[in-house]
Amino acid sequence: MPDICYLNGEFLPIEDAYVHIEDRGFQFGDSLYEVVRMYDGVPFRASQHLDRLFRGLEFIQLEIPYQKEDLLEIFDEAAKRSGHSTAFIYLQVTRGSAGPRSHVFVPGYKPTVVITVRPVEPIPEPVREAGLKAITHPDWRWANNHVKATTLLPNILIRTKVSRLGCYDAVLYREDGYITEGTVSNFFAILNGVLRTHPLTGRILAGITRMSVLEIAKAQGIPFEERAIQTDEVYHASEAFFADTYGEVIPIVDIDGHAIGTGKAGPLAMQIWRAFREMVKKETAR
Repeated sequence: MPDICYLNGEFLPIEDAYVHIEDRGFQFGDSLYEVVRMYDGVPFRASQHLDRLFRGLEFIQLEIPYQKEDLLEIFDEAAKRSGHSTAFIYLQVTRGSAGPRSHVFVPGYKPTVVITVRPVEPIPEPVREAGLKAITHPDWRWANNHVKATTLLPNILIRTKVSRLGCYDAVLYREDGYITEGTVSNFFAILNGVLRTHPLTGRILAGITRMSVLEIAKAQGIPFEERAIQTDEVYHASEAFFADTYGEVIPIVDIDGHAIGTGKAGPLAMQIWRAFREMVKKETAR
């Protein structure tokens, strides 16, 4: 089946989908996005993804002619039309175009809404069990990372460096020495027996997988704190992992050449990942 997309109210072949050259998403990155993972053809926690989208739309003062329920229905239809089972649903909303390029947005823009569905290859279980590597890196991004904007150039530059070094992601830190998150992931570390992650502020994204991990920790009685981690603390963690829509829960066994814990995927990270998979199975059951 050929790849299809949804563009401003119409399903069409992806090669026939175009947006205007003056679209502010193209000109300025004046747009937001969400990535929802499908399991066995069913979107996982799409409602929570869209709640975050609408919070972001309010923040950037962009109204769209859709309610959450409308987008959920479009997701379901796009999933069926795609024919894919394990896939990403990508949604992007731009402010649209209304005349020549100008930094100032005024009334009259017609938002652009694009949805695509593309297959995804999960991380092989042996790779997850072996654990992956990371580096630390200054957090170059803007001050409102709780908004899932498409202005991702800093992430792109850092992630490309990370990839060339054979790592999964970077552990980003600010000028005050506190770790925020990864370029595509939220970050967790286990320090003195406590699972820690950065609190929800403008510095990090309210990740859907992050939320799921904290739900699991609470349900299983795992001690946790939403408290920022200093960069020099992370090397002494007994375990560390990233959490994101693609990788789910990804054990990190090496940061900047320092072995984390035993240098192997930690038991708590794998326990949380298996619990996450059970959560997915339960919530996406037909």
